[in-house]
Amino acid sequence: MEQTRPAAPVRRGRVPRQRTAPGVGAPPVVPPGRRLRLALVLAAGITALLCLGGVSVAFVLYTSVTTPDRGTPESATLGFLESYLVARDDTVAALHLCEDPSIAPLATYRDSIVEWEQRQGTLSAMTIGQLTTENATESDVVLTVMIERRMASDGLINRLTDRWRITAVDEGGWRVCQVDRLD
Repeated sequence: MEQTRPAAPVRRGRVPRQRTAPGVGAPPVVPPGRRLRLALVLAAGITALLCLGGVSVAFVLYTSVTTPDRGTPESATLGFLESYLVARDDTVAALHLCEDPSIAPLATYRDSIVEWEQRQGTLSAMTIGQLTTENATESDVVLTVMIERRMASDGLINRLTDRWRITAVDEGGWRVCQVDRLD
């Protein structure tokens, strides 16, 4: 008769240990939700950096568009005349003026044009001619310019031309400081 041996008990739930080289530890165990959180934090960080970069670019573009060009006496003078006479925007015109400007003759000229337009019930057109340099030093420049205004009256267009002398000074950028009528 054959003798049977009872079967060895089965061990459940236990995984045999893996052997590793001496000095090398077991790999860290990452909890199941930790990788998802890490991915979300990284995505949020990258999005925040992109938004900050976009805001920076928008600020630089806005500043470059809204800052008046005062790099040369001609550009500052032309910017002033365009904003003061054509657009009649005193806020923008003030950005082109020096600290203590003397522009009373030009202010009187503009007031007379506005008064005429209100009386006639029509608008006039202004053309600012070529700027010519009369005298220039390192810190100030004297320019002359022809300003033409066209006004419609009784079906006719009248053209009036006036010559002006404009002094621009360098105050951390060129600015208009004095305006005198020549004719």
